[in-house]
Amino acid sequence: MNTKRQGINFTFEVFLLAANLRLAIIGIPPIVTKIQSYFHLTTAQTGVLTTIPLLCFGFLSATTAPIIRKLGTKRTIEYALLMLAIANLLRTYVNWGMFLGTIFVGAGITMLNVSLPALIVERHPEQSTKLNGVYTASINLLSAIVGGIAVPVANAIGWQFTVQLFSIPALIAFLGTLMLPHQATRPRKRTATDHQEVTGKAAATPIWKRGHVWLLAIFMGLQSLIFYTIVAWLPSVLTSHGLSATTAGLLFSIFQIIGAPFAYLVPRATTKASNLKLLMISLLIGYLSGIGILIMFNATWLLILACIIVGITTASIFTLSLSMITTISTTPQEAGSVGGIVQSIGYLIASVGPTMFGVIESTLGNWSQTLIILITISIINILVGFVLIKIVQKNHFVY
Repeated sequence: MNTKRQGINFTFEVFLLAANLRLAIIGIPPIVTKIQSYFHLTTAQTGVLTTIPLLCFGFLSATTAPIIRKLGTKRTIEYALLMLAIANLLRTYVNWGMFLGTIFVGAGITMLNVSLPALIVERHPEQSTKLNGVYTASINLLSAIVGGIAVPVANAIGWQFTVQLFSIPALIAFLGTLMLPHQATRPRKRTATDHQEVTGKAAATPIWKRGHVWLLAIFMGLQSLIFYTIVAWLPSVLTSHGLSATTAGLLFSIFQIIGAPFAYLVPRATTKASNLKLLMISLLIGYLSGIGILIMFNATWLLILACIIVGITTASIFTLSLSMITTISTTPQEAGSVGGIVQSIGYLIASVGPTMFGVIESTLGNWSQTLIILITISIINILVGFVLIKIVQKNHFVY
């Protein structure tokens, strides 16, 4: 009974932490013209504000695991939340504060990105499937809400106060983290055979030398590159089909919110290898059909359908990527290290996407040919996923 009660409380804390994983990033693009005008930023400088968090994810993810080992997962999360709260206040006053604050935002979210999967494995490994779904669904849901209300809120109370409001979820999550018990719940029991197998694997091969970790990093990187490229350019693609900026913004919100329930359900489909293969085929169909519609059709209802399909696909594959971190990790400490390496490499790959596809579109002169290249990358992403599934089965991690 007690374990169940703690599980419910912990689930709510996971939700609070997830509220901060994209909020301070997603909330900026809708009001970026106001920020650009206030600080007199060039287009290049404005683009840097979008790129900084991704670079932080790439360069700092691997350094979070040593911090977790030294401070503990709970304390690391507390420091990350405080950093995030202060950073959002810093971003609103002066030009240099906006850039420095954005760096700290990227650093704080990076620490949370790596620490949260480790916290889940550490506290409730038996519920990792459900909890992974909770926090990825929360990310999608809250991102869509913030993306939809940022402009009207900024118009009503000013963009500075709107950005400062982003500190509130960080402070609430910080208070929630303080109330977590210092002693982790008892880890899931393993058989003697499992223990010997896991210990032997861990001792035999350092994490950074394991092929499946690098493969997961590539898988994470390609799906992140596709997602952030779509986030950066979907409104432009939609307006190129003749939609108004307002309608494109509405469809962009649909793209973000539609994936929330699927982000929750996908981890539950990863408990069997046969389900994983079916999921991977479904993701391939989603990429091909969703992006394909954006290439070939102008009808509004079809563009809405494309946003729905792409939203479901990107949310599902992101959830799968995060779930695989805990799947291939044998201990909570290892989950932090694996997550650090996977996300560091993955987000470095992703960071080139928005800029690269902007250059490609400028060179080719249209979005149709540019999106064909994105489809090619998505096919490669799924092929890497199939190889990863085969390796996971061979090593008997879960399946």
